[in-house]
Amino acid sequence: MKIIAKIVWIFFIAGLIIFSSCTKFEEYPIIPHIEFVSFATIHNVQQQDSLGYITISYTDGDGDIGLTSEENTPPYQYNFFLDIYENINGVQQKIVFSDTSITFNSRIPVLTPDGINKSIKGEIEMELELYIMTPFLDSDTISFEIYIMDRALNKSNVIHTPDFIIR
Repeated sequence: MKIIAKIVWIFFIAGLIIFSSCTKFEEYPIIPHIEFVSFATIHNVQQQDSLGYITISYTDGDGDIGLTSEENTPPYQYNFFLDIYENINGVQQKIVFSDTSITFNSRIPVLTPDGINKSIKGEIEMELELYIMTPFLDSDTISFEIYIMDRALNKSNVIHTPDFIIR
């Protein structure tokens, strides 16, 4: 009976070793990569688009996306960069606000996982206060250009979203 228990124990240990050696971690480049996922709006009581929610997916090989509250001076003021374009007669024109304090750039909190494997992937949803930009628009058709930066200041790819009609 003891021999059978030892044989079962040996097979159990061997199975654990084989199983753990087969576990592969996803690996990504250390430069962040983003892709557009979706855009949705919420209307105010006048049925005008008041808030927008833009979602992107990301991957990063060393997981250093995100800023702490202490990281708040340039170049770490923002790490999510968004420019707005409007479509006027078929031509995309970047919206530039005369008030330079108006920005749709934002901060992504720290996403670095614990453990040895730092590769990460996921989705980020940002809320946009559309009512701020509506008075500046000459068109009802907008799009966004987006990129992110990690703590090592690696800039992701730049994505340009499809056009969206806002009211």
